[in-house]
This record gives sequence, C-alpha cells and structure tokens, in this order.
Amino acid sequence: MPEEREKLANLNLKITEDERWDFKEFCVRNRMSQVDGFRLAFRLMKEHFDSKDEQA
Repeated sequence: MPEEREKLANLNLKITEDERWDFKEFCVRNRMSQVDGFRLAFRLMKEHFDSKDEQA
C-alpha cells in the first residue's frame, strides 16, 4: 500500500475485454480490490525478474 501522503495517479492500459473481465472476476473471487491485485502482480513480477537477474 502506498504511504498515506503519497499522491495517487491513474494508470490506463489497453487490454482486451476478456482480459479485463478475467482480471475483475479473479479479484472478486479472491476478495481483493483491483488495485491490490495490480500491486500484488507487480510485486510478484519484480521478484520474478530480480531472481532471474541473480541466476544469470
């Protein structure tokens, strides 16, 4: 979660309608907001790519 004093901003992505609904439904099934889902996915991507760098 961002610090309370951090400025929030919008992020616009071009994805298919199916991807949009799949993501929304996934978040609902896992009882998380779409923002939390994005933050979790981003954190996991960073961990994934950081571990790839360490293996190289």
